[in-house]
Amino acid sequence: MKKYLTNFIKNISDLVKIIIGTTGFILKPVNILSTSLIAISLIFAYFSAEYYSTNHNIAVIYYIIFEILYIGFIFVVIPQNGLRLWLINKFKSEEKAYVFYQSILGFLFFNNGISMGYLSTSTKSDIFAFIPYELLIVIVGIIFITGYIVKIWSAKVVGIDIYFWKDMFLGRKICEFVCCGPYKYLSNPMYGIGQIQGYAIAILNGSIPGLIAVFINQCLVFSFYFTMEKTFIKSVYLDYQNASEYNLETEPEY
Repeated sequence: MKKYLTNFIKNISDLVKIIIGTTGFILKPVNILSTSLIAISLIFAYFSAEYYSTNHNIAVIYYIIFEILYIGFIFVVIPQNGLRLWLINKFKSEEKAYVFYQSILGFLFFNNGISMGYLSTSTKSDIFAFIPYELLIVIVGIIFITGYIVKIWSAKVVGIDIYFWKDMFLGRKICEFVCCGPYKYLSNPMYGIGQIQGYAIAILNGSIPGLIAVFINQCLVFSFYFTMEKTFIKSVYLDYQNASEYNLETEPEY
């Protein structure tokens, strides 16, 4: 009984860490930079919601800034010849460089998500007024819960390090290729269904700018996947795995 209780508590603890980690806040290792950046973000989010909740101009600027910073960061830092190499050389330690990178990316993750929600709530309209409110709540609830569950499930299956592209940052394989959980049914659940909760928030508020913002963000993330991440996965995980099955000596191309 004690063993089952211990495992249950551990599973719950791991799930909580995954949920918090997907917001951008890193619990392991906790560091001053990450904690400070998220604290600043939370303060900004609070004051924005409290005093500027209907100011769509601030919301648009906020969204544009963090969309550019977030997408620009991953495109510039983690490719094969990206700034990750400079960071590793600067810190003279892969792990220290990764912690710094993860802290910045977590900050961008958090604000990117908040900015889309802020844009949706500050640009409310009655465009979906033709749908009975009770039915709209049900539709939005189903979309949000489905997207969120798939996102957390995907992150739990691959691990929070893969969620933050640690393998791409280090330029090597750090775990086995995953084809279970949602990945058994969907080729890319994280960027696909795992993103639809943003649409749910926009629909609930009747926000066309919110819908557009979420769509643009999803397209840009997929563009990163198809232009860089997919090639990395194929060369480091799939080609290496296939070669190993035939006892071939090979090194990952990335």
